[in-house]
Amino acid sequence: MEDNPLTEQESLELITRMINKTKDDYCDTGLSTLLWGSVISFCSLVSFISYYENWGWGESVWWLTFLAVIPQVIISYREKKKRRYRTYSEDAMGGIWISFGISMFLLSYYNGLFHIPHAGAVFLIVYGIPTFATGYTRSFRPMIIGGVACWILSILSMYTPFPYTMLYNFVAAQLAGSSPALS
Repeated sequence: MEDNPLTEQESLELITRMINKTKDDYCDTGLSTLLWGSVISFCSLVSFISYYENWGWGESVWWLTFLAVIPQVIISYREKKKRRYRTYSEDAMGGIWISFGISMFLLSYYNGLFHIPHAGAVFLIVYGIPTFATGYTRSFRPMIIGGVACWILSILSMYTPFPYTMLYNFVAAQLAGSSPALS
């Protein structure tokens, strides 16, 4: 059997079909984004309220973030099963978000040991990076705005006393993590 080289037009049509097929197969429900936006919003509000209500357990609410990993794994597994193709940008975004998760864990651990001054600002800076990168990569304006908002709020939090910085976390989570589906 002889191989006939594709014409320029046939090559472009083949590339276009492959791109459209991958685009049609892309599956991201946005549930992960909504999950984390909701969890961070809830924890931030409870921390803020507990400061004034003297709830002894108020700061322990942040342990919910570790519990949220369970539904995150389930969501990721289900979305992976539905997906037939994986793009390079999906691999890159996965690496960025895994790096973010590890960084947040390490920052939390370090802050627990040494009580970093303006830790809220550091968390917001770090949170803005994968949020902005995801929005930029997927051309999804709400996450781009959310990432920039995280950075602006991080600057404001350096000049704001503690309980109110929790409100900045709430706003950041609402803007960056409660965006609708990304597809």
